[in-house]
Amino acid sequence: MQFLFKRRKKIPEPDETVYTNGLSKIMEKGYRYVQSKWAEWMTKQTAKLSSKQQRLVFGFFIAFTTSYSIYLINMSFLETDSNRLKIMPITKSVNTFQTGNIAPNTNSTVSKIQFDKVIRFRAYIDSLTISSSGKRILDSIKNKHPGLLDSLAAIENYYQSNFKKYNYGK
Repeated sequence: MQFLFKRRKKIPEPDETVYTNGLSKIMEKGYRYVQSKWAEWMTKQTAKLSSKQQRLVFGFFIAFTTSYSIYLINMSFLETDSNRLKIMPITKSVNTFQTGNIAPNTNSTVSKIQFDKVIRFRAYIDSLTISSSGKRILDSIKNKHPGLLDSLAAIENYYQSNFKKYNYGK
């Protein structure tokens, strides 16, 4: 059975460049250690068996592996749709921390009352720049909520582009 556990050294292709670092060397050393210990243990277990018994065990292993693979393939065809993995399209979310105008989602709606609250909050934010204590408050708001001002700008741009007849700030 020892012929099954021969080590084969893979020779990299000439165009294949191998870069090694310290971590990969440690991992490879650990992998080789575990592999050699497993091979030693398997050799000890099969040394007690005659060649006929080794072939029989090997045949059982092949039969079990083949039957289990056929079972898995068969079950993949027979399973209902609820057990299968569903493939969903990848969607890219809007980065709210990015500066500048953000394209609003066409499905989102903001009522007139909510928009009035946004306008009043924007006026409050603008009034904070007048005094030094207000500037400290504004800086703390910007630090704790970095995308807030961009969100306000996006909501205002949305309303300005879709509802031009609305009288802003009055």
